[in-house]
Amino acid sequence: MKTMEKTLEYHELLMNLDDTSKYDSYELPDGFSYEFYKDGDINDWVDIHISSGEFMKESYGEKVFHDFYDSFLDELSKRCFFVINNNGEKVGTATISKLKESEYGYDAVVDWFAIKKEYQGYHLSKPMINRFIKLANDLGYEKILLHTQTHTWLAAKLYLDLGFEPFNVNEDIKGWKILKTITNHPKLENINTIPEQDMYFDIALKVVNELDKIYGKDNYEYSIWHINGRHDVEVRYNNQVYDYKYYDEEIFRLEKEEIKTL
Repeated sequence: MKTMEKTLEYHELLMNLDDTSKYDSYELPDGFSYEFYKDGDINDWVDIHISSGEFMKESYGEKVFHDFYDSFLDELSKRCFFVINNNGEKVGTATISKLKESEYGYDAVVDWFAIKKEYQGYHLSKPMINRFIKLANDLGYEKILLHTQTHTWLAAKLYLDLGFEPFNVNEDIKGWKILKTITNHPKLENINTIPEQDMYFDIALKVVNELDKIYGKDNYEYSIWHINGRHDVEVRYNNQVYDYKYYDEEIFRLEKEEIKTL
């Protein structure tokens, strides 16, 4: 299973860490270092999230960045960090977000943790999680909340490994059942598993089956938009984005639309 598996049903998973003074001592591998956000780093931030599969289009990533960060843009230089390689390329990022109002009694949230696809497997995840816990503590937050999802199941497992606890179990039990079925994590011992076929979004399975025929398995990234009646599919292949519509009335079909601007 991929580290980001979009054929799973999407469920938000909230986790909490109530003592940020407790963190491990994982260090980045040789050849990598940390650097805080500087003016002009928006393109690097967008590139990381495109590579990880979060976004397909640069224009959309830039919009998300501004929508999310503009309210505390002047504090990003101490809240958002990157991992850089020896060539100065930014390959990973995470943020301790400043909230306008507390959420469930928490004043800080971990957001936008991502690593470029080609650098996943370089043992960067645990040091980065260790780093943002320490950063939260340095900023004066004794406890933090974290947003993740079933699609990023491996990251969710690592958060549990490194001290985070399940938070919104009663609000969305199916999401936690999916995570339990995939990981069998000991912190989820009181949660039941579900049949594997019940974990997946049927439309996503059909879409991916068709896209594999067109672009080749694992040769592309995609997003499926189905909320509020949408039937949109975006595919990023060879640095170009293609738009599709899916239909599931009587017989499933996927129809290509005109190429959109990145």
